[in-house]
Amino acid sequence: MAARNILLIDDHEATRETLAEVLEDAGHNVSLAENKHRAFEQLENRSYDLVLSDLMLPDGSGMEILERSKELYPSTPVVMITGHGSIENAVEATRLGAYEYLTKPVDLNKLRVIVKNALHLAELERKIENTSALEAIAGRSAAITQVKELIKQIAKTDVTVLIEGESGTGKELVANAIEALSLRGGESFVKVNVAALSRELVESELFGHERGSFSGAIRQRKGRFEMAHNGTLFLDEIGEMPLSMQVKLLRVLQERELERVGGTETIPVDIRLVCATNRDLKEMVAAGDFREDLYYRINVVKIKVPPLRERPEDVSFLANHFLQKYIARYGVEKRFSDDFISSLEAYNWPGNVRELENTIEGAFVRTPAQEIGIDQLPEEITGQPPAMPQSTENRTKPVASSSTLPEGLSLEEVEKRYILSELERCEGNKTQAAKSLSIGLKTLYRKLESYEEEE
Repeated sequence: MAARNILLIDDHEATRETLAEVLEDAGHNVSLAENKHRAFEQLENRSYDLVLSDLMLPDGSGMEILERSKELYPSTPVVMITGHGSIENAVEATRLGAYEYLTKPVDLNKLRVIVKNALHLAELERKIENTSALEAIAGRSAAITQVKELIKQIAKTDVTVLIEGESGTGKELVANAIEALSLRGGESFVKVNVAALSRELVESELFGHERGSFSGAIRQRKGRFEMAHNGTLFLDEIGEMPLSMQVKLLRVLQERELERVGGTETIPVDIRLVCATNRDLKEMVAAGDFREDLYYRINVVKIKVPPLRERPEDVSFLANHFLQKYIARYGVEKRFSDDFISSLEAYNWPGNVRELENTIEGAFVRTPAQEIGIDQLPEEITGQPPAMPQSTENRTKPVASSSTLPEGLSLEEVEKRYILSELERCEGNKTQAAKSLSIGLKTLYRKLESYEEEE
């Protein structure tokens, strides 16, 4: 089995080091996190082939790691580690989607077997998913058809690709399709959001570092280029890369070799590079914010993903595509009213396909009836304030009204009480509560953390 990328989360340093050594001896690339906060950062920066998390963390629970991982990467297996006193919780985690759990002290032979089996199963599922990689780029307009045809034409080559498009147009879906249909499909596929990388650590993240090369470098670490060796590296938001790093990136692309930070060994790397940006790189070159030689190096084949406003014929098609997705997810049949679709088609969609999907999901979960009407659309789409959610048989507590709230509460306190009430109604399920509140899960976590700080 080719090397896979594993995220290991445990607050006990000795445990992290021991398990990481076992996994690296098996040929895998291991990223480490000592708490929930760091794990969330890592998950939001890139995808992993496997997540291995302790159930009890100093700033949260492994259940939150499971929840976040499944939200971002539904097909990535998650293995939980637990003490004997928390086995019930670990069993509950498997019911909620964890692949398996291990008890402490960890049986290293069992660890090897579980990791091997989990990665094998994920690879089989991934091969199935890859057959529909192009279908994931939903749409029937001429513009999207041209994008798909170009992907099929260049995917099986090793040519470097630059994907341009506004935020929310589906650039990552294009990158996924290129990788899935390429000759490197099934090898490492490493995704990096350049904009999310710390300027101080961007070189270490991309090229790795040696132990002791800087404060906090307690062990040797492979960078994203090495992790992607023989596979595909996707650099999202390449326009956000600092000029100082653009020089080093260009050298690695030209020489196909790198040196880790603090190291002297030259390490060959063989990757297929795919980049994406929502900025105009030619304008950045003219302004001196992006190197011209790097621009021409990554712009061998350009794929422009059109914004949704330029393909209005795709709006109703995409809306129904997302409707079927959420019918399957929630197990409830629903349909759109005619005025709902008409409003969607009349809107400009500055947030593109991502905004449309979020709108459909929000309307879906807020609608108690089978027909989703215009009253479930946000004000910016209809020009009218949305209707308040109606009571359903599942609602056990009424929404707080002005008559049930004490006088003199600030708007922030009203919001806090409503959020906590909704979380209680959802029995602590943060994903469900966030959907009910029509806010992002990350936003909900941030608000809950601020409430804890207030106490």
